[in-house]
Amino acid sequence: MQKIKVLQLPLPSSAIIRGPNLRTDGGDLRLSMDFDDDGQRLSTSLRFVKDRAFRQRGEVYCTAWHVADTFDTVCEVQPSDWVKELRLASVLTARDQWVMRHFIIYVDNFGCLEVVAESVMIEDGARNSGGT
Repeated sequence: MQKIKVLQLPLPSSAIIRGPNLRTDGGDLRLSMDFDDDGQRLSTSLRFVKDRAFRQRGEVYCTAWHVADTFDTVCEVQPSDWVKELRLASVLTARDQWVMRHFIIYVDNFGCLEVVAESVMIEDGARNSGGT
């Protein structure tokens, strides 16, 4: 399995002042966080579009594989045994109906997040003065 870089957080996760928060939003999964960007708060979310499954590991449960290449960076795992497992577990009529990509990111003080979804994008919110 190899990890292919897809996108990077706009600032290092060591600059997070609130979050990360994980929540579902319709058919999507969001990982939201606020950064301190030179005294201004920058709200950012990773949106995993049409998520099919996700798992999060606290930092103490992450191996070197979970951290390598993924620190503050979303990568796609190819080929993915997890996607294979999910396809085999689904009903035969839906087995190949959806795009299923395996994404992984490691965030400081949060750990590793793995998501099987159609795609991922970064959504930056407004910058506000005075953090928190």
